[in-house]
Amino acid sequence: MAVDWLVKAALFIPAFMAVTALCVCFQRRRASRHGEWRYLTPGPYVWLALFAGLLITGVATLVVWGERVDRTSGLLFTSAFAGLTLFLAASALIEHVRWNRERIERRTISGRLISMSWHELARVGVEWTGYLWISSFEGPRLRFSPYDNGFDELVMTINHHLPTDLPPASPELDGEPLLAEAQVRGRA
Repeated sequence: MAVDWLVKAALFIPAFMAVTALCVCFQRRRASRHGEWRYLTPGPYVWLALFAGLLITGVATLVVWGERVDRTSGLLFTSAFAGLTLFLAASALIEHVRWNRERIERRTISGRLISMSWHELARVGVEWTGYLWISSFEGPRLRFSPYDNGFDELVMTINHHLPTDLPPASPELDGEPLLAEAQVRGRA
């Protein structure tokens, strides 16, 4: 019995690492451009998650339809995965981050548009989820995913517009290591 789990782990771990490496290789560093605007676009992790959600929902539907599990719990599981996949697809279609020389904008899944001029930029940070956020001293935070295509170019733009006249120990500069890492990645 223990050997079975070891064999499964020995097959799963390299496969998972290979898929992760492929996603890293296919993530584009440059943002897509339309006129003067640059856009973050969904990266390979989002497409992989959508594919996995569809696959798991389809297999779960076939298992429930074939009456291999309890119908109520099977439908609950299938509905949960279908709902998560639909939410991910809706967020990939509705949410967007775009920027130009004057400002940056983010449309949320609720349709709300958050906009900020580059000269208002005062704070940068990283959430526990890995998302980077920026804000002015008074405004709301603009969040974006490091797994989107064009993230490195956006971080380089943020680094360019980040004020340099803040005190050295200012908590507003707590994202500096992330910005430095993205700047190094952007040159490679």
